[in-house]
Amino acid sequence: MTSTRRHLATLALSLASPAFGSGARAQGVETWPSRPVRVLIGFPPGGGVDIVGRIVLPRAAARLGQPFVIENRGGANGNLAMEALFQEPADGNTLFFGNVGNLAVTNALYPHLRFDTVRDLLPIAQVVEVPLVVAVHSRLPVRTLREFIDHAKARPGELNAGSGGSGGPSHLALELFNRRAGTEIIHVPYRGSAPALQDLATGRIQMMIDAYNVLRPLVEAGQVRLLAITAEQRRSILPDLATATEAGLPDFIVYGWQGLVTRTGTPPAIVEALERAVEAALQEPEVRQALAAQGADVRFRGTAAFTAFLRAERARWGAVIRDAGITLN
Repeated sequence: MTSTRRHLATLALSLASPAFGSGARAQGVETWPSRPVRVLIGFPPGGGVDIVGRIVLPRAAARLGQPFVIENRGGANGNLAMEALFQEPADGNTLFFGNVGNLAVTNALYPHLRFDTVRDLLPIAQVVEVPLVVAVHSRLPVRTLREFIDHAKARPGELNAGSGGSGGPSHLALELFNRRAGTEIIHVPYRGSAPALQDLATGRIQMMIDAYNVLRPLVEAGQVRLLAITAEQRRSILPDLATATEAGLPDFIVYGWQGLVTRTGTPPAIVEALERAVEAALQEPEVRQALAAQGADVRFRGTAAFTAFLRAERARWGAVIRDAGITLN
């Protein structure tokens, strides 16, 4: 068992006793949930979204009196899992836990989808935001972000950057990087982060912008070098790593974020119960500690604030996607 899985298992046991098992009924929901609630995740087990979901969601479920059953259904940047959500009634018994790629850019990337994330999804709560790090293969002759930008500018179209899939945070960050830095680094999408990391480790690709917890094994093995973090301020987990602004690339602030949504039309009392359960779970010291160990910052936004945030994120990343000329079928 990996250290991450061991930690999650320990956390699940320590959080097994609910603080207020009748929380949903306190919101005026008399019959929900009467059975386990299904939560769809559009990525394989062990990825960043899955890990955060398995830290937060069981504790939220404990407050509602029924378990959350996580179902990983990867493929098409989470669209397969989202389509499964829309095949179920809007009754609160099927939810979707996703990230910026699923929830903010899906329709900009896939214009021919049968669903619309603005029209058909009802935001419940944002859970975390995760700053990304800029990593390059250790054999590249660069030590700083400025040196890497100069190196890439001298070789337009020659350097490759991997991501766990088109339209995800890593891909979007790369497109924004190219715009801000004036570089032409080629995006190489993979089916998940694991194969991208394998190619980054061997130097087949030269760059990756992703969460630190994703890149950490390669950093510790000396196979990649970190050049900057995409947050406004340095992080205690990486105190010596400069922000992109400090390193010479202003206005390159990017967070991966994750949140819980359901179908439009779900009864408001159920949505409110879910929102309150997630908020309470995020206040627990053990949950916060487990998230911090993954490099994730707790960032709770309830239904109203999450809806407004999603609107802003869709506008921001939609512009990046249009400028880069990216569309997927």
